[in-house]
Amino acid sequence: MSHDEAFKAFQNPPTEFGIIPFWFWNDDLEEAELIRQLHVFHDAGFGGVMPHARVGLSHRVGYLTDEFFRLMKVVVDEAARLGMKVILYDEGSYPSGSANGAVVAENPEYACRALLMRELDVVGPHDGFWRPNTGRAMMDRHVCTVVGQVDDDGSVDPETLEVLEPHDHDVIQVRVPAGPWKVMSIWDVAGGGTIRGVFEESEDGHATAPAAGDILNPDAVDCFIRLTHDRYYEVLKEHFGETVIAMFTDEPNTRGRGSRRRGARFSFTPGFVEWLEQEWGEDPRPWLPALYADYGEDTEAFRERYEAAVQKRLQEVFYKGQSDWCADHGIDLTGHPKDSNDMTSLRLFQLPGQDMVWRYVEPNKPTALEGEHSIAAKGATSGARLSNRRRILTEVCGAYGWNLTLDELKWLFDWHIVRGNNLLNPHAVFYTIRERRAWESEPDLAIHNVWWPHFTDIAVYSRRLSWLLTDGEHVCDVAILGDGNHLPWQAAKQLYQNQVDFLYLDDQAVAEAEVADGKLEVGSQRYGVVILEGVEDLHEGAQRVLDRFSDAGGTVIEFDPDTPVIWQVRHHTDADVMIQPANPDLRFIHYRKLGLDLYLFVNEGEETIRGTVDLSVTGHVELWDALSGNRVDGAVASGERGAQIDLELGRRESIVVVVDPGRAIEVSDPRPVSDEQVQEIDVTWSVADESGRKVEGLDLLDWSRMQGLELFSGTLVYRAEVDVAQTEGRQLDLGNVGDIAELYADGERVGVRMWSPYVFDLTHLDAGVHQFEVRVTNSMANGYEGAQRPSGMMGPVRIISAKTDG
Repeated sequence: MSHDEAFKAFQNPPTEFGIIPFWFWNDDLEEAELIRQLHVFHDAGFGGVMPHARVGLSHRVGYLTDEFFRLMKVVVDEAARLGMKVILYDEGSYPSGSANGAVVAENPEYACRALLMRELDVVGPHDGFWRPNTGRAMMDRHVCTVVGQVDDDGSVDPETLEVLEPHDHDVIQVRVPAGPWKVMSIWDVAGGGTIRGVFEESEDGHATAPAAGDILNPDAVDCFIRLTHDRYYEVLKEHFGETVIAMFTDEPNTRGRGSRRRGARFSFTPGFVEWLEQEWGEDPRPWLPALYADYGEDTEAFRERYEAAVQKRLQEVFYKGQSDWCADHGIDLTGHPKDSNDMTSLRLFQLPGQDMVWRYVEPNKPTALEGEHSIAAKGATSGARLSNRRRILTEVCGAYGWNLTLDELKWLFDWHIVRGNNLLNPHAVFYTIRERRAWESEPDLAIHNVWWPHFTDIAVYSRRLSWLLTDGEHVCDVAILGDGNHLPWQAAKQLYQNQVDFLYLDDQAVAEAEVADGKLEVGSQRYGVVILEGVEDLHEGAQRVLDRFSDAGGTVIEFDPDTPVIWQVRHHTDADVMIQPANPDLRFIHYRKLGLDLYLFVNEGEETIRGTVDLSVTGHVELWDALSGNRVDGAVASGERGAQIDLELGRRESIVVVVDPGRAIEVSDPRPVSDEQVQEIDVTWSVADESGRKVEGLDLLDWSRMQGLELFSGTLVYRAEVDVAQTEGRQLDLGNVGDIAELYADGERVGVRMWSPYVFDLTHLDAGVHQFEVRVTNSMANGYEGAQRPSGMMGPVRIISAKTDG
């Protein structure tokens, strides 16, 4: 495909690449209003919607009722007519697996379970009886009782363990020789976990919050699927595989949200002891008390082993059960696990995903590169690459609060996209923000937010980049091998800051990999360098493959936090991207499709990035701006290894560098650098609201500090006559703005700036006096949080141009 053909596809990609947000159904839903909102989302460039029953839904509509499904079918029918996609959601609120309590209502045995321990200290010689007292709960069940001798340090000696079989009524005979002993009784009890429901009275902490289902129990999961998935298929089967593309499962938690059973901290399910014995090849009972008691130096290792077994059971029962159902019904399983650094579970998702909520990562904060949540986006992409999945979903912006700005939202979108995520799932658009619904995992990203008129620009921007990073090849030579259930981040931070792209692997992926031509072939990827981080017990099969890889010329590096891993990586692999001077805020992804090499560069920092970028490929070069949809000029040269570009990437900017290796490189001169000439705009701005009513005494001040405007969230309009001089490269700089500025000159729209710098190109204007109008929109946080975030056009307002001789 030629540059021109690819660029046209980039400018206006198919609808399927648009965002698919959560759509909170959180009130007494009306059919006409649902259809109206769906059309608004369609007009804004959304790729689809995910209807999601949330707290505030009315009892008249209900959840999984005939009326609920009637409205769902109306919406899906209309989405089909509009060419939009629909992702179904498998729960009422979250976490998934309970059908809003209907699973447990059908069979109380399907409530989530947990382990509880009761203990008795005895001094031998002793011969007597003990009945462990767990309370009055009728559904408590004895699992095992174990006795062990206590060492001088207070720990239980594993060499002395004995399982004691109970007599009638769970009475245990305890017969021990001299010395201190501990008798430990493990019980299977109702965990008491709940989920967030959909009605006002079924929220967290309320007595009527729905009971969490036992998602480790195959029978309970079958019940959940029958009550939820089968019913959706019954009503919408004509749309499955076309309009309905996936079922979303949301952070399934084996114990729900908060156990009501004090001390019951570890997940369990009927038959789990037998399953563990088969899995481990040994009786697990002697060691089960080590979940609570100190068994010495191997205690922590056992607890990790147990939690890993719970995770594997969850994958086999809950994720696989849903995955198989989705595959059998022509759709994908999507959503995300509970933990941000869990990649292994994503193998069972046909559309892998992760989430980013609660301000887990933020601009200009260490969390963007450090900690478990910094792994989420790359972990999702890596999980997709293991199984050759086409799309990678990311849930983003949830519960970031009304303080969330489009500035932050753009940074968050870029943070995910440059890590390979190509289906953005914003959290959320609200049916209503009536009453306390406004603070239910806010903000609303759509029609109830003052920024909504400008959101389309970002929706289209993300659609272009989602198209760019789909149906091609991710070019990446470096992998980090870690624990797939708890991926590491320290090596990743160094790679990010030095423009080395990478993907994660787990030992299962390596054990199944092939070695060819000195490369480790895993899924759709080929790696020349593998970094081991945080892997203590590598699977035997994985070690054999790594040895073959090393013998074939591949590089295996054991990460040492005291030694910069980037030195070793640079020594063993050719850099795909190099920037001079070095800049730790530059991120990139290299993707190959349509015969083109596509580099997406993102500025993840707060300052402009300037430097010379050397690429590993050469050919005809173009620069595409995904926000404007335009080609942009750039200086191109031929470097020692490939194409070389002069990069200037402003705050919150990204650029796509397109290289056609089938055409010769065309060298272009760098743009001349000249001094700036500043013209201060010393005029009085008249200010009015959108109805035309004047706001006196404002001019270039923060309106949130003016009496009567402290809690105002919305738009004010600034007007003035400005004399524009005849100078080169004129730009209007509005200075400090809170938060969004839309500029008109002589009634014609010039553009909008949703983050700093608030600079507009004026080169199209003739010299002379012009009527300027600036429409400034502030933050919803002022009206809904009393935040008094700086609001308005605060200046200084200047015209900046190139200084000319004479």
